[in-house]
Amino acid sequence: MSDDLDLVLVAAFASIVLATAAIAGSAGRRLRTWHERFHADLGAGLRQSFMYLDAGRLFRLNLALVAAAAVVAGALTGQPVASLVVLAAVGALPGVGLAWMRRRRLSRLAAQWPDVTMLVAGALRAGSSLPQAIAQAARELPSPSGRELDLIAREQRIGVGLDAAMASLERRAPLDGVVLFTAAVRIAQESGGNLAETLERLAETLRRKAAIEGRIDALTAQGRLQGWVMAALPLVVGAALFAIEPLAMRPLLTTWQGWVVCAAVVALEGLGLHVIRRIVDIDV
Repeated sequence: MSDDLDLVLVAAFASIVLATAAIAGSAGRRLRTWHERFHADLGAGLRQSFMYLDAGRLFRLNLALVAAAAVVAGALTGQPVASLVVLAAVGALPGVGLAWMRRRRLSRLAAQWPDVTMLVAGALRAGSSLPQAIAQAARELPSPSGRELDLIAREQRIGVGLDAAMASLERRAPLDGVVLFTAAVRIAQESGGNLAETLERLAETLRRKAAIEGRIDALTAQGRLQGWVMAALPLVVGAALFAIEPLAMRPLLTTWQGWVVCAAVVALEGLGLHVIRRIVDIDV
């Protein structure tokens, strides 16, 4: 009888060891995959935005923040689901922050691009070559357009072809004005023509487009504000109910039915915001 019990205990111990090793191996593989994707995606995004930060150091910092936030959320709420939600939210912060900074940078670049086009056209009319005009505009313009033009000028000086430099600019800044600018430069290089006049007309078109987009943004501002107010209203009401009747609202976070309701609320909130943004997002 004791021999059978010993065999059962040994088998159980071996099963636990094997299961722990399998879980650790799977977690290690997932961590390596996350690190590779983090380093590739975030590193490329940082380089395209001219932010030369160490992606590996950012990954270690993000990993520490994810672990600390998950532990704190689990200790405060006592719910594994809360730890998982906080872990996912904190893990997504670097990507969300980089996307927000990239949108801001592209918005500033789009606002500056009519001036870029006009400065290059003016330099061409004054007798400068295209590389000289780009370098002159790079010295006179602030970031981010100045840095983009300065990078093109540097690439030209080390022997990169104009077509390759323009293709790199399009990848870094996929904007309508940039695409039209590079197309005009390519056409002028291949078939000739008055590039200065073409760029002046392009600058005027971009200014009119920016004015129309500004009017549209002003007219749709109320719709965007209403969307954010309607999205925040359920959250505010839920927080008020938790403050007034915490015992009655506690099952919303402690039962699977409450988790289903919370997931449905989040999904419907996201769907509503997406629909409202599609309605007020008018492309010119």
